[in-house]
Amino acid sequence: MKAWSIISYLVIGILIGAFLGIILQKSAQVDQLFRRYGILSTSTIKDNQSKPVPANFQGNISLFILAGQSNMSGSGKLTPASSITHPRVFVFGNDYRWHLGKEPIDSPSGQVDHVSEDKSAGVSPGIAFATELLKYDPELIVGLIPCAKWDTTIQQWQKNLSEDTLYGSCLKRAYAASPMGEIQGLLFFQGESDALNPQAYPSRRFFPNQWADKFVRLVKDFRQDLGKPELPVVFAQIGTTTDPEKLPNWETVKAQQETVQLPATGMITTDDLALQDHVHLTTESYLILGKRFAKAFWKLTDQ
Repeated sequence: MKAWSIISYLVIGILIGAFLGIILQKSAQVDQLFRRYGILSTSTIKDNQSKPVPANFQGNISLFILAGQSNMSGSGKLTPASSITHPRVFVFGNDYRWHLGKEPIDSPSGQVDHVSEDKSAGVSPGIAFATELLKYDPELIVGLIPCAKWDTTIQQWQKNLSEDTLYGSCLKRAYAASPMGEIQGLLFFQGESDALNPQAYPSRRFFPNQWADKFVRLVKDFRQDLGKPELPVVFAQIGTTTDPEKLPNWETVKAQQETVQLPATGMITTDDLALQDHVHLTTESYLILGKRFAKAFWKLTDQ
């Protein structure tokens, strides 16, 4: 074999080896990144795609992020009906595993991200939303991703990619759940904390007069980081309170929420829903709220 031919083969071999080395190195870096955030690694995908999700459902689930504070996490009293599951409704739990959907969807059992841990979570609007959505389209498969945290302000939901923040943890969960389907919407219910009297909580920061701007920023950031610039968003306006002295900025926050102007975004009202205390809804109210979220989402997406 001529010397130049041998040299040519050697050069080609070196180039191919270098190319493969770069690919493998990048793959390793990506895998390390995934492991850093606990998302999309091979083991995670296999683990999260096991039972109870049927094989023919995997990759076809319509995923919904549920974020906000206590009225999204849910504080309704559990009833026998709360444990009833639906074969087309699933929850990506706080333990980063898939479960058949039932309340409380924000259960702290096996909690991974303690930043959003709610030890007293009860009935939420989540399952009611999912089952109502199936009435509009029985062929849907619904996956809920609970991210809400009791007693949080709109500032606490601002973008910060650390997994120790509400935003970072929520984004991490969305990515971790994504092998099962596609993120189809964001449901949000928050505002009560920003109505609190700042003089009674000097160590905390509330933004009743900036709520709308901060919410708009939050939605834009979520859409960008999820790679879905037109992600449908439905948020609930805070309703009524029986303790206006504790929550003097209640009407200010409500007014702010009415000013939100964003494409592919809708607001639902909660003024007529019964309360179990000064701000938290009753179990029946959560069921009604879930149905309103579903109706608003369906209308918003022109289906």
